[in-house]
Amino acid sequence: MEKKEFYENRSQGYTGYDKQGWIRYQKSINLAGLKSGCSVLDVGCKHAHLLDILCSEGIECDYTGVDISEAVIESLVDKKGRFQVCDIMKPLPFGDGEFDFLFCLEVLEHVENPTLVLKEFYRVLKPGGVLMLSVPNVYNWLVFLGNILKMDANEGHIHSFTYRDMKTLLDFAGLKIEKRIGTYATLPYSLHGIKNGRYIMFKSNSLVLSSSHIYKISKKAEGSY
Repeated sequence: MEKKEFYENRSQGYTGYDKQGWIRYQKSINLAGLKSGCSVLDVGCKHAHLLDILCSEGIECDYTGVDISEAVIESLVDKKGRFQVCDIMKPLPFGDGEFDFLFCLEVLEHVENPTLVLKEFYRVLKPGGVLMLSVPNVYNWLVFLGNILKMDANEGHIHSFTYRDMKTLLDFAGLKIEKRIGTYATLPYSLHGIKNGRYIMFKSNSLVLSSSHIYKISKKAEGSY
């Protein structure tokens, strides 16, 4: 199955609300310090929860959302942002230095060439721009359990990143980590719950318990990498 077909198929199972995604976006917005008047690119926008939160908090931005799934983009027709289909393994259809903030939450682990993607992020960010990036926590108990039990993975993840991996990868792209926080933790109701994906979920900054990590990232000066 080709990548685009895989994500088109997955999009058919999306519901209108993603609690985990909402938490990631809320925490990312708070960490970014995003305010009205800025330009924002949301990569892998899915439900456009980022735009929903900005609107609910009265933050008015020039918002652009991209996603590889045509079905996802078509579902967002009634939202006030700009949306377009985009495969981020190809050059982004935006000019140099176009965005103040770029959000890429739980996407980098899906792409074939993370370095290429991050260099494109560098290109489209303005000088002083901020990249908000989140990736799954490789030390999370659920990841360990899945590997030990050889459970099937159906989310399309093809990479994983430790803190040191991420630091080196960003360095190659001319970017640097400013801060890292956790997102949320999950605990099973029971062994039966593990098999059926039913968990208690709560916000957590624990860098061990957290299911994923959010990075606030800035651009290095030109020529410093």
